[in-house]
Amino acid sequence: MAAGHPAPVLAVQAWVGVGSADERPPQAGVAHVVEHMLFKGSSSYGVGELTRAIEGSGGEINAYTSFDHTVYHAVLGRDHVDGAIDAIGDALTAPRVDPEELDRERRVILEEIRQGSDDPARSVAQSLFATAYAEHPYRRPVIGTPESVQRLGERDLVDFFRSYYVADNMTLVVAGDVDPGQVRRSVERRFGAMPTGRPVRRVVAEPAQTAPRAVAAYRDVSEAYLSVGFHVPAARHPDVAALDVAAILLGESESARLPRRLRDRDGLVTGAYAHVHALRDPGLFVLSATARSRDAQRSVGALVDEALGLVDDLTPDELEKARIAAEAGLVRQLETAQGRAKILGWNASLTGDPRFAHVYLDRIRAVRRHDVAAAVHRYFRPENASVAAILPKPRGRAASTTFARTAEKRVRRSLRVATAPSAPVEKRVALPNGMVLLVRRDPSVPIVAMRAVWRGGVRVEDEAHAGASTLLARMITRGCGSLDAAALADKVDRLGGSLGGVAGRNSFGVAAEWLAKSWHAGLDLVADCLLTPSLPAAELTREKRELVADQIAQGDNPTQVAFRLFSEALYGSHPYARDILGTEESIDGLDRASLAAFYRDAYPISTLTLAIVGDVDVDDVIARVTKRFGAVKATKVAAPAVARPKFDSAHEVYRFLDRAQAHLVVGFPGATIDAKDRFALEVLIAVLGGQSGRLFGELRDKQGLVYRVSAHSVEGVDPGFVAIYLSCAPDKLEAAVSAVRGELEHVRKDGITADELERARSYLIGSHQIAMQRRSSVANAIAYYEAYGLGWKSWASYDDAIRAVTVDDVAQAAGNYLREDRAITATVRPAVRTPAAAKKSKLPPAAT
Repeated sequence: MAAGHPAPVLAVQAWVGVGSADERPPQAGVAHVVEHMLFKGSSSYGVGELTRAIEGSGGEINAYTSFDHTVYHAVLGRDHVDGAIDAIGDALTAPRVDPEELDRERRVILEEIRQGSDDPARSVAQSLFATAYAEHPYRRPVIGTPESVQRLGERDLVDFFRSYYVADNMTLVVAGDVDPGQVRRSVERRFGAMPTGRPVRRVVAEPAQTAPRAVAAYRDVSEAYLSVGFHVPAARHPDVAALDVAAILLGESESARLPRRLRDRDGLVTGAYAHVHALRDPGLFVLSATARSRDAQRSVGALVDEALGLVDDLTPDELEKARIAAEAGLVRQLETAQGRAKILGWNASLTGDPRFAHVYLDRIRAVRRHDVAAAVHRYFRPENASVAAILPKPRGRAASTTFARTAEKRVRRSLRVATAPSAPVEKRVALPNGMVLLVRRDPSVPIVAMRAVWRGGVRVEDEAHAGASTLLARMITRGCGSLDAAALADKVDRLGGSLGGVAGRNSFGVAAEWLAKSWHAGLDLVADCLLTPSLPAAELTREKRELVADQIAQGDNPTQVAFRLFSEALYGSHPYARDILGTEESIDGLDRASLAAFYRDAYPISTLTLAIVGDVDVDDVIARVTKRFGAVKATKVAAPAVARPKFDSAHEVYRFLDRAQAHLVVGFPGATIDAKDRFALEVLIAVLGGQSGRLFGELRDKQGLVYRVSAHSVEGVDPGFVAIYLSCAPDKLEAAVSAVRGELEHVRKDGITADELERARSYLIGSHQIAMQRRSSVANAIAYYEAYGLGWKSWASYDDAIRAVTVDDVAQAAGNYLREDRAITATVRPAVRTPAAAKKSKLPPAAT
């Protein structure tokens, strides 16, 4: 238990010590199926009622299965701790397995498997594990295979559950603003009768690898996906600390060696990463990259060469930077109740010691250069290497510093002692040049978040400058003041921070986050980026190339293709129709001079809103910001002449894409950011979407038509959009579309019930409270509310605005927004391949 939290939020997590590695081969996927079925009814809850119970209390619940454990996690308001423990406990102690529900959920999981097969990044990871492990169950996908999932019956699930879902194999974690005594009583009441016993685990010793292994597959992708893996010890092994340091140095930040050298310097790869999969049994150290097809072979060699370079070319400064990164990562998790719960649960489940984080941090602090070199020598051996690649189909036949003692003590204390919440102090200051500064003091966690925001984004771009805001967002932190891109990234990492540009349909800006002890230097970096971005020509050339590559890569993602198709059809000539990434032609036409001019003209300092939230002194912030920005002259900016979009009559658009699933968006014109009925629309979307919503209940739980279905409302300075998205097997598309339209007609005609209203209001309020745990979320909210003219304190009135929504308000919103005469249907699906299929298809014969 980790009691004590500045926000009125709690997290409940049940870590069951069983995953796919405990399955027998014929039952591959059974752990994941059991996880799904525990949401399908128990002694006190019917199908979907567990999720509705949690969401009705303003919370969120979900679960996941991994190699070594299955985790059921919920986060909600502090007043609902008893209900959350009771609901989760009932599912974990008294589930029901209904054969019909099992058949429906099996179809859902088969869709999940098909969806995963469309993701090349997931596919290459599964391929690497299947190659690196010859005998150990880690070689199998956690989710199982279509064949194994089809074989699973009711008896398989019951036997597996009775064997592993026992008290001695479960860790229950409760973290947040709770009364420890109340929690203990509730846990004893709900879990006291849970069967005991320690499961007999399957022990599979992976035979030592004696030679390199490699596997490749050709897919319909635009670039190569590459992974190189080396066997490493289990999570508790002392060498894992040095291996984690190596991963940080190689590929866990923008200043790490792989992206800095292979991507930025050599232009060999488009992305590069490193990660240690620390598991219950020996895991893998993985180097991965994406690259152009012609560079795939060289990229594999370069990944290994750069890793080996740590032996002879590791400076004390780099080692210090890695330690700061480890500290910052842990501190950020402590900011939320669910983050604290995850630290305790993971360590208890994988290492047997919930406080193992302390041991791990001590080991990180003790890592020296020779420890990293020894680990690389020990594990990065040719006979210990495996390679996996997903390649584009060929045209022809293809054969920071030691942990300060104060910071260490603070982390330790944060884990076991409640932090007394301090009353925030906040202030708005308008500088003489027009820039607005918003400061909010909240010292409950040693983090400071900063958000600089301008109104702008896609909405202020013409066709010639399409994507300019996104390109500028990528460039604004690629060198500023006296620092080039590499030096800037290095300094950010040394400060334990993050710094990046952000751009959207209606805004542009910079987001940053720092440890409280380093925010002064962090603010100077933010100011340098905003005032004196260097926009270096070499970086611009690279970013333009990568931006175009991202445009192309979007075509590999059928979900993005469907939403792009929908936006173009809905908005026509309005800027919202354009992709935030721009076009290849528009990006090619932007040189340094035109990008600098665009920044100067569209985003002057006099129209900037800067929000700073966290463990700061308010007067100190005001003085420092005034010193850096106060001397900038005011600039008058003419508001862009953007005509409101004109919405035509309902119509359908589609695109053929060779994928295993069909993807559909049914959408309508939406609300503006200041629309009076936007809160009623949010409630409507909450009733339709989510795991306890009407669409999920009808299309997935009842009819088993889809794997994913969701509802969205995106607001804008001009009208945004409302959209229903789903993915399903192509042969179920017609039935799925009919079901969606039926549900929309039902809500237009009959509205929603009082119970649905109450559940939706509780869910939205709870979700808002959960999100607002983070300083970055508060900084984000107050900056945007100010920039959009909504009042910077208005974010704090969100809960009251949702509570004020009535059933009649929702009915009116449904009538206003879900208009059939304005419906746009965008479909992405595999091509119809035969004349007979073409006759049956409801789609036009050629793309529009």
